[in-house]
Amino acid sequence: MSFNWNRQFASEWKAPDPPSIWFFLLLYVFVEGVALAVVVPDLPKGSMPWDKFIHDAVAIPFFCWTTLSCLVWLLAYDIPATQAAAHNRSRWHQITTWQRQSRAGMAVLDSVILTPEADLAERMLKLEGEPPENPGKVMRLASIEGADAASREHAVIEKLLTPLAARLALAAKSDSFEIVIQCEQAESSLNLQAVWARIGLPGKPVVRWLDNSRDVGFADTWFEGKANYWPYHSLDIAPKYRVVVAWHLNDESADVKPDVSEAAVALLFGMPALMRAKPDQKCQAWLLRQTVADADEAGKALVLLLDSEQVPRTRIRHFWHSSLKGLARHATLGALRESGLSVEAHALDSAIGPQAPVARWVLQALAARMAHFGQGAQLIALPHERGIALNVATKERDPVAVPWKKEYGYNPILGPASACAHQYGRLSCCFRPAAGARQTPLSRGLLRLEW
Repeated sequence: MSFNWNRQFASEWKAPDPPSIWFFLLLYVFVEGVALAVVVPDLPKGSMPWDKFIHDAVAIPFFCWTTLSCLVWLLAYDIPATQAAAHNRSRWHQITTWQRQSRAGMAVLDSVILTPEADLAERMLKLEGEPPENPGKVMRLASIEGADAASREHAVIEKLLTPLAARLALAAKSDSFEIVIQCEQAESSLNLQAVWARIGLPGKPVVRWLDNSRDVGFADTWFEGKANYWPYHSLDIAPKYRVVVAWHLNDESADVKPDVSEAAVALLFGMPALMRAKPDQKCQAWLLRQTVADADEAGKALVLLLDSEQVPRTRIRHFWHSSLKGLARHATLGALRESGLSVEAHALDSAIGPQAPVARWVLQALAARMAHFGQGAQLIALPHERGIALNVATKERDPVAVPWKKEYGYNPILGPASACAHQYGRLSCCFRPAAGARQTPLSRGLLRLEW
């Protein structure tokens, strides 16, 4: 189920103010005045029957005042405040859950990036040297040597896994670990297992292959802890560790001249289950949930992504994109200009030539690396089968912080009927008129109520 970026929430209900204490004082004066107006004319001349007077002119009015006060409090404040609190609590939980889901992400524990230009991320951000300029040039991974395509593939896999060996060994021992490879041939999984054994990593890992045409949809699927993106995968729960190994090597023996540059990347992810179990687990960066839209709705998608406040707008300092063409490219760059973001744009195609599908992972790894280096949050745009996919890489996730107001926790104070009845019962027992005493209309009515 896709995430709803345009979720609408009910407005907050304002809790009423409680009635003023002056209202209750005036109400008492009014009730007591009515009682005296009824009782005093009926008093016998001569000696004062104090027990009857106290009962009719004090106890009964006090009970009536208490009952009316409870009723006013209940109708004017208690019920509306309780309803507002229940509504606002529900609204708070809905917003909190939505924000938590919008900020879902995968932790990049470590990564290895192989591109034709060394130190590509640092150079593109001008941290070290000048940005490379190779638009339209098909480039080769010069550091990957081999007599044939198979030997080069072994070499690139080894170069990707070796720097991660220590972390991979720990992950493999967790019994909640798998490797995803994305490349041209499914048989490459056998080559990866061979390299795994050769560099001395423990066990025989589960290796799952995705062809280059498959969009992994990691933001909608992997973040939810599901494993349903492979039809033949029988597990329902994703592992705690997942390694993505993706590469593209040109076949130099082919008759057709290659039209895309070579690149390779390995990303070790801490999946949601791991980060929940180990909240203090260190990571390089977070890849946050992506939004996908048609190319002509790139502006709307960007606005929704920014309005979700995955990260504050002011923290987004760089914009990475690759392989965007035609409408998707122009609509995205136009939306970026209109968004008001102050960012530097970096096109992977201009730096290392036309890109293969592996660029979707290379770009994520480059952005995560720069977020790790303290260069702020990174906005990423990639082509998608629907049009365009946008996501953010950030060094740390912002906690969900929807303001909680004390009114949201309001609970009814009164059980007015039972409380008033109990109070009147005690008073009427104390101040019941003596046998044979004359009863006023007010006292007779109250006795009927008591009965």
